[in-house]
Amino acid sequence: MYSFSLAVRVMLLTWIVILWILSLFSSYIGYISTKEYLAFPDVMTYSTGIISLTLSAFIMLPFCLSGIYCFLKGQRMNDKYQRAAILIILSGVFISIIYGFSFKFFFVSKVNDKGYYSCTGIPTGWMPGMATKYVINKDLCNKNK
Repeated sequence: MYSFSLAVRVMLLTWIVILWILSLFSSYIGYISTKEYLAFPDVMTYSTGIISLTLSAFIMLPFCLSGIYCFLKGQRMNDKYQRAAILIILSGVFISIIYGFSFKFFFVSKVNDKGYYSCTGIPTGWMPGMATKYVINKDLCNKNK
């Protein structure tokens, strides 16, 4: 079996650390956004994608663990374990999508119960169809956050 040189192993470890830091940061952004949404401020811009970010660290965990294995052993991981890691990653992505949309249905019903209005148009800084701006007073729709 092919073994990795020390330079390749160090580069692999560097990318594992970068990937893990980015995924933890993404999960943190998702967590902070979820807390902000559940505080029900006067003006909020809701996005299902931000909610799905909460689970990004768990999705990236198999990547990082398999990379650590390769770093420590200096060789590729067994194909059987690679297939298992891919199944875990795909399951995590599926669960993340389900979590995002189920939270959306829960959240939108709560927002409507609390008397929020959905603004028309694209919220500032967002791509079309990616977010919805909710306000407690319709006059706030025209103001930037």
